[in-house]
Amino acid sequence: MKCNLKILLLSLGLFVCSVSTISNVNAHNTNQTSPKKSLSVEQNVLIKAATKQVKEKEFKAFFNSKYDYWDARVLADYWGQSVSEAKARMGRKILWGKSDVAILEQFLVDARIQALQKVQGSNPSLEMYSNSGYNYNDAEKLAKLWGESSPWEAKIRIEKNLILGQREVIEQALQAR
Repeated sequence: MKCNLKILLLSLGLFVCSVSTISNVNAHNTNQTSPKKSLSVEQNVLIKAATKQVKEKEFKAFFNSKYDYWDARVLADYWGQSVSEAKARMGRKILWGKSDVAILEQFLVDARIQALQKVQGSNPSLEMYSNSGYNYNDAEKLAKLWGESSPWEAKIRIEKNLILGQREVIEQALQAR
């Protein structure tokens, strides 16, 4: 599958280059002062279809992997991308093979370190907690269970667990009560 994606991308690149070269030759032969011809409608449709197919493969690779939304969220913040773009990028690295997955793992470590440093500040924003679906009652229960001094401290701990990809720790703790 990795080989098929590389062949598809290579073929797409060669196709675009050859179309551009042919357009340049035709423009040069017909009128040397005329601007370059743009791609035909059919060529644009083919390129869009190929791009869509590649994106679908990237997303499928992401969704069939061990990674989840929270991993993509941490990497999206780290890379300055949307979560959707991060999922596609992660899928691309998975499709490219083991060495790229190793690089992805290191990016994830670096992204988690950066995100955890933001939580250490005096007034962290707790964006992941806010988007997690957990509420004040959950934080109150977890504060008691975890021995935290307040629900606010439990929210910070929830945030850290989400950053570290440990949602199951939160879920297990909530089930314990």
